[in-house]
Amino acid sequence: MSPRRKIWWVIPHEGDGDAGAGAGAGAGDAGATTPPVTKTFTQSDVDKIIKERLDRQNKQSRSMIDELDALKAKSQLTVKERQELEDRIESMKNEHLTKEELADKKRSQMERQYKTELEGLTSERDAWKGRYTGSTISRSLTDAAVENDAYTPEQIVAILQSTTSLVEMLDEDGKPTGELTPKVKFNDINKEGKPVTLELSPKEAVKRMTEIDRYLNLFKGKATGGLGGSNGSGGSGKEPTANDLAKDPKKYREARDKGLLNFD
Repeated sequence: MSPRRKIWWVIPHEGDGDAGAGAGAGAGDAGATTPPVTKTFTQSDVDKIIKERLDRQNKQSRSMIDELDALKAKSQLTVKERQELEDRIESMKNEHLTKEELADKKRSQMERQYKTELEGLTSERDAWKGRYTGSTISRSLTDAAVENDAYTPEQIVAILQSTTSLVEMLDEDGKPTGELTPKVKFNDINKEGKPVTLELSPKEAVKRMTEIDRYLNLFKGKATGGLGGSNGSGGSGKEPTANDLAKDPKKYREARDKGLLNFD
């Protein structure tokens, strides 16, 4: 059974006021007193009264918050004024939260802030990593192209860049050293004529390109031709140049028609 709590209420009698002042004074002179009227409430009655009062206050606060939200949406406010209004709204909302709810809200805010900062740092890191990787690869391929007398180094970069990446170097024991170096996955053909993929340095890859017919037109002094492919013609062992073929119109046309003549 709920404990009972006594609350004293003083209820004025009829006739109180200015008109009854004299009478009240007279009664006081006569020694007469008016006993207070009392009413007894249970704990559930008190809880109900408090709840109703809090509900009215919350309803009023929510109504004010809604009005402030509407004002924020409609008004042409400066950045500072809008921030102050948002802070005021947030403060009013927090007044109706319990300590546990406030703690949960604070934790959620911190988690969102941490996630946002982490995403920003990750994005920035990836951007710098991409710039470093791209510039390192481009520079190494350009250097190799220049060293091998490419007409246009940018063409060599365009051909090899997509298959080039930074790879961590290993020491003599096969352990990572932490040092990164460019490596090209280069599609080639082995001695048996079968396709293979080699992992070459930029210098090795570009050097190999100067030895393959389809790339010869990219390099100075490398345009060759012949009816026998890369081994030349006539069994001389020496590959005829474009100038040599130009002296023999028939061989020149044959080489051109078969795609064996490459020049810039």
